[in-house]
Amino acid sequence: MTQPVSKQRISITVDAKLLQDIDQMTENRSAAVEEGLRLWHRQQIENQLRTFYQAQKPTDRQFDENWGEFAQTQMEEILDSEGL
Repeated sequence: MTQPVSKQRISITVDAKLLQDIDQMTENRSAAVEEGLRLWHRQQIENQLRTFYQAQKPTDRQFDENWGEFAQTQMEEILDSEGL
């Protein structure tokens, strides 16, 4: 049995027109705001990753590519040997 996810109540101020538009799309404001925060959070992580990799030296980037290719080849061989 899974345990319920702990949630915290927050208070926010939102543009009235935006809230009206959201209310027309859903009956659950909390779910809409939570999904919006999840999307925003994912974008922030992607932006940080993009910034990190763009700042890498070409030699570091090549090392990561080579390591990724090696790991993928190894995983494919393992899965093949196990019949998966």
